[in-house]
Amino acid sequence: MPLLDFDGDYGRTYDARISTLIPAYSAILELAATATAALKPLAQQVLVVGAGTGTELPGLLTAMPQARFTLVEPSAQMRGLCEALIERIGASDRVMWGPDDLDALGRTRFEAVISHNVLHVLTPDAQERLLRQMAERVAPGGCLLVSSYSETEPPELELGLQIGVTRFKAMGMDPSMIEAVMAARNREVFSVDRQRLETQLVQAGLEPPIQLVQALFNRLWLSRRCEGGATA
Repeated sequence: MPLLDFDGDYGRTYDARISTLIPAYSAILELAATATAALKPLAQQVLVVGAGTGTELPGLLTAMPQARFTLVEPSAQMRGLCEALIERIGASDRVMWGPDDLDALGRTRFEAVISHNVLHVLTPDAQERLLRQMAERVAPGGCLLVSSYSETEPPELELGLQIGVTRFKAMGMDPSMIEAVMAARNREVFSVDRQRLETQLVQAGLEPPIQLVQALFNRLWLSRRCEGGATA
């Protein structure tokens, strides 16, 4: 059974375990929302790719109070959990569900595109395709915020993995789960290469990404399309 079964046990317990799996998880969501509030406070249209259970939505809804949100989430279970959160916070009139394949959005553009912890569940080729698709959805003057798992090169890699395992133990993670998480590297979890990330975004007409956060191997990047910049 795969570790990252979003329509199985992993998805059902996602909110309970994600802060253990991803260092600075809440801080990254907070900073991403703050960045949108600083850059696009009057945004009208926002795209969230991989909305999951919707944890990031309250902060984003507050950061861009005039915006309507298009959400993308392929997992039926995660989507159901997200819908329940949206109903609890009374935001149903500000959100809609978009297609799983972003190409189906046609020429629709958004002032902000946000994607947290999605790229690393895709193979490198699929990462590149999604990066291109998200970049193409960014309107002139708009911004893209992406967080994901991104390893460093040796010897920093070995040090980071050692610290990561020690952190899991300190937070009380079961040894069998630690083993499963480490075994998922390059099988279910694929590092996002910084240079490939930059290449795809620049080729799509965005500025080189700025790294806003690094917490072990978890990173948050910001990239923007200049005013008047062409979109595909």
